[in-house]
Amino acid sequence: MGAFGLFTLFGVYRLVRTITAIPTPSDGLRLKIDCTAILPGLRPRSVIVPYNHPILSSTFHTPPIKLSLAEQVELYKQQEVQREIERSRILTLPFRQASYWTYRGFRAAKKTWSKEGFIYMRVMGYNLAWKIDREAAWALEDGKAIDRLVRHV
Repeated sequence: MGAFGLFTLFGVYRLVRTITAIPTPSDGLRLKIDCTAILPGLRPRSVIVPYNHPILSSTFHTPPIKLSLAEQVELYKQQEVQREIERSRILTLPFRQASYWTYRGFRAAKKTWSKEGFIYMRVMGYNLAWKIDREAAWALEDGKAIDRLVRHV
């Protein structure tokens, strides 16, 4: 039981919270990488490295799925039907909401235990891999900016 608790606790270890580009006149561009604290009340770790030191395990930007006009119209009609069903069946609303939040809880637990959806980042001079959550992250230009700036394996 303790091993499961420690595995879950250290799941947030080296989870990147923000990456900030800092221009410097002498060294060029540097990146400030802030990580989440492992426990509430502890100071989160922050490092400043040159822009060419981090290496990502994969690209951050995933191109959107292109749908044809007919597929977009069909998807819109299905969404309209779904919205009408949700508006008209008010008595089952609490059960649908409970189902939604239960699904989200199980999905979060699966992500915690399987470590899927993360991009791993290695920084030269530091031994461990840092994790970036691709699904929950907001990135400039949908990740294209960081892909141009940082190297990939």
